[in-house]
Amino acid sequence: MAISSLTLSAPIRQRLSVAPRDFYRRDHAVELFEQGDALSGAIEALRYLLPGMEIGDLISPLRLVQGTARVYVSVADDILTVRAHLAALGDPPSTAALRFFLTRISGTGQLYQPRLRGDQVVLEFSDRLSLVHPLKLIELMQRIAMEADNHDQWLIDAFGVTTPDREPLTALSDEEFERAWTIWQAHWEAVDALMVESRRRRIIRFLDALGAFAVNQVRYTLPLFGSVRQRLNDAADDFTDRDEDPSKRDAALSKCIKEMRAIGREELRANLGHARYAISPLHEGTPSLLTSMLGAGSRMQATSDLRAAGRALEASLELVADFLYLLAHHTWSAPIEQSLRQALDAVSDKPWREAADTLWSHANQIARTYGSHGEGEEDVDDAPGAEHAVTYQRSTSGARGTGHEPRGTGPSPSPNKACRALAAEPSLLGRSQTSPTGETPLLHAPRSVPRCNVSTGAHP
Repeated sequence: MAISSLTLSAPIRQRLSVAPRDFYRRDHAVELFEQGDALSGAIEALRYLLPGMEIGDLISPLRLVQGTARVYVSVADDILTVRAHLAALGDPPSTAALRFFLTRISGTGQLYQPRLRGDQVVLEFSDRLSLVHPLKLIELMQRIAMEADNHDQWLIDAFGVTTPDREPLTALSDEEFERAWTIWQAHWEAVDALMVESRRRRIIRFLDALGAFAVNQVRYTLPLFGSVRQRLNDAADDFTDRDEDPSKRDAALSKCIKEMRAIGREELRANLGHARYAISPLHEGTPSLLTSMLGAGSRMQATSDLRAAGRALEASLELVADFLYLLAHHTWSAPIEQSLRQALDAVSDKPWREAADTLWSHANQIARTYGSHGEGEEDVDDAPGAEHAVTYQRSTSGARGTGHEPRGTGPSPSPNKACRALAAEPSLLGRSQTSPTGETPLLHAPRSVPRCNVSTGAHP
């Protein structure tokens, strides 16, 4: 039986409260550093990055919580150290885990490296305070916090290691979990039905929209962590890859649907939980992004052509995916977020034609009210996290991707795919090297496997 509508439930994931940053503090931090007061510059940079948090003098280590990760910042003997614990290898150490840390986390040219402290692997940066510019510290904190958060419970399932220094999640209440279970089942049932439509139509643009909807609806509504999140992200790297063969993307999405529908209640519950974030893992939404995605232009014109041709299902799915992308990957002021959410509420369980017309009206209203109004539109391809949005060519094909990196960070690893690739490469275990500051990295070698995009799970 053909699917006639989509159920777009309100999110269980808690809304992130993002305190506004004082850019004067950032500029003041740079001035202090240039005047030779590196410690005060570092403290001021942290006050800019972490508004509302008591920073202290850094002689006593500062601890911040980022999802399931704990990040420590301290200064001793004029050396600044930033550290986040990943896992304890055990005795004997896991060879597969060592391979993973070597090829997926260790790498030349990055600000931090994995290091072995006793039997624990930690992400660490250490350098003379006078050499750490405030802007470098801000970037470092963002990168290391998100990298540590991406490597959570799934390490235990994949490698049999332990994670002794991690922040526990707040479990969902029974009522929340029942809602989450209902959303999970209904979502993948709908994606499965839409997959049948995709194979019948054989249109790449429809596959693009379906892939984005499949992953972004979960990221927006559910606080997903652990191995289930990593399996979903690993699959999304394949079925939203714009450069991949469409038949392979189709097969990857089909496999993902089967795996997600096979997950039981207890397994899903073990991978759900609310988390706290000292640094927002989401991009900051901008008026130009709203204009480029929802305002007048080639994107909305392409959707208008679908509506005019009577292809309401395709038009509705593309608009739903656009709204979910904006909500799942960006932070907005309360009025904008409320407007985006109201649009989804208005079309939940509505027929395709009505949903397409309603979302079209909401999109135009939001763009007129909150858009950039000709101040210079942001190219969606250049926007942070743009691989998660729909991007159209002027032909009938397009591309939609997913992934989730915070502002200022590079792509995160795709662990499950890496595990398979590394199992056959024991030669990648190289000798440790000594850094210029006299520290010994656990592993140090160029990545031999391209890094893929992974969600932090902010909402997730």
